[in-house]
Amino acid sequence: MRVGRRSNSRARTARNKELLPILFVVGLALTVLAGLAILPAQTWFSQKQKMAEAEAEIARIEAETVELERELLLLGTDGEIERRARQDFDLVYPGEESYRIVVDEP
Repeated sequence: MRVGRRSNSRARTARNKELLPILFVVGLALTVLAGLAILPAQTWFSQKQKMAEAEAEIARIEAETVELERELLLLGTDGEIERRARQDFDLVYPGEESYRIVVDEP
């Protein structure tokens, strides 16, 4: 009975030696396939994040554009031109006097 066990053990060892290179190649192939799947996934997530940032920037710029267009329409009115001329440049109509109060800071 011992002889049968030895020959069975040798057969198993020989079979394991034959399977070892095959298992190595299969493991290597699975590792390469996993790497090929991970890199595009990382790129996709990165691009998705950049796209969200770009969309947020576009929304901010569009809101700023609306505000600037509103200000442009306002600047085209005579009342706003007069208000800014008086406020920013101290301009007055002929016959008017302009006063400025200066407060000394402690």
